[in-house]
Amino acid sequence: MVFNFRINRVKDYFIALRPHIILMSIPCWLIGVSLAYNNGYFNFLNAFLTLVGALFLHLSVNAFNEVFDYLRGNDTLESVSEYSGGGGYLVRGLISPFEMGTFAIILFLVGCLIGIYLSFQHKILLIIGFIGVLMILLYTPVLKTVGLGELAMIIGFSLISLGTYICMFETDRYILDVNTFLLFFLPGLWKSTVLLINEFPDYENDKRVQVKNWIVRFGREKASYIYLFMMSIFYSIIVFLFFQGFLNIFSLLSLLTIPLMAKNFWNSLNYKDLENHIPIMRNQVNIGYISLFLIGISLMINNG
Repeated sequence: MVFNFRINRVKDYFIALRPHIILMSIPCWLIGVSLAYNNGYFNFLNAFLTLVGALFLHLSVNAFNEVFDYLRGNDTLESVSEYSGGGGYLVRGLISPFEMGTFAIILFLVGCLIGIYLSFQHKILLIIGFIGVLMILLYTPVLKTVGLGELAMIIGFSLISLGTYICMFETDRYILDVNTFLLFFLPGLWKSTVLLINEFPDYENDKRVQVKNWIVRFGREKASYIYLFMMSIFYSIIVFLFFQGFLNIFSLLSLLTIPLMAKNFWNSLNYKDLENHIPIMRNQVNIGYISLFLIGISLMINNG
């Protein structure tokens, strides 16, 4: 096992970590920053550190996932796409599992160090961080294989919003209520639906290696209805928070993504192949970007 790092391959190493995927951490982070700003609190340094920490930890999840899926044998060249089947670098032999595992550990430790630094200001971050660490380390080797990966996504990405929100306040002073937790449930719920949609093309490979995710457990048709149910909860929470006065009317613009969600449901229900499913996976990512950014902006406008 040799770490054969070469400077002329930095681009390959970076792309292998699927950096475009980690952008999904940004709207989760934004929701936390926006709500704190809405309450009159903002800390630029902590905002920067929480974003960097979230991105590094997300990259580590990608790297760990690449390694374990490759070793398990459920990544193949035929299943590789922008959103599913891994990055393909391990399958093609361009990067070794040892190299990818080394990157995963380094990225994970950097993210943890940032979290430890921030926990000196807010002790509750130690609890949040501990849960987050469990989600990261157990996701691919354990949780994903027994059908808990989708729930782990909800918890992990909701914690990004919660942790960021807390870090915006003065030391150990923050405002938490039921509506706050409901709002932070949205990013996690969205990221879980992204995972669910991305699992459709991997059904045969995951079933072959006994990865009991929701697609394998319930089949593609039932999983489509699970997706519809989850997205219905997503939009219902937005409407509920509006009527509670927690979100303003501008936030309801996020509901404009409902037709796109309905199209995703219908096309997933009638799944054909990877090529036809790629636009659906892309649409599900965009649904979260659009909805959560609009909600974030609405919270900042409400403060003004």
